[in-house]
Amino acid sequence: MSNMGADSLKNNLSNPARTYLWEVMFSNPVGGGDADALMLRCQTANIPGRSLGEILVPFKQSAGIKFPGKYTVSHTWACTFIEGTDKKIFDALYAWKQAIVHDKLNVGGPDTVIKANIYLRLLDTKGSVYLKIKLVGCYPQEVDEVPLAYEDEDSIKYPATFSFDHWEKE
Repeated sequence: MSNMGADSLKNNLSNPARTYLWEVMFSNPVGGGDADALMLRCQTANIPGRSLGEILVPFKQSAGIKFPGKYTVSHTWACTFIEGTDKKIFDALYAWKQAIVHDKLNVGGPDTVIKANIYLRLLDTKGSVYLKIKLVGCYPQEVDEVPLAYEDEDSIKYPATFSFDHWEKE
């Protein structure tokens, strides 16, 4: 049996991944949004999950045998943006939603025009990318309501949920 002490952990995990060392790249925001502002002002995000379904095969009088099924993803990715008085985040998300379905003209574009890829890059303590995840076929599915209140001194933040087709490690 191996020694499972603190020294073993330190030697095995000399540079743990940090939850605050990451960035999001919007390769080509639909509607002409400011990609740099979207990247710099994205305050929270998550690494998308992936799961496997199960196939249960009944066998005689037993409880059955399980086999792994197809993989599934949630098809949604949540993040939060902080806004400035230049309203770059509002404008970018609004323009993208207008390209999907224009609120006055009631017309929208095809998937090839309204979807873009988003890249989540995880960084080490030296700023180098050690993991890059590509969210394929993204569009903003929902931008939540933003409460405003006189008693708060907080910044305006836009919680947004993006829909995506699938994700892959690059």
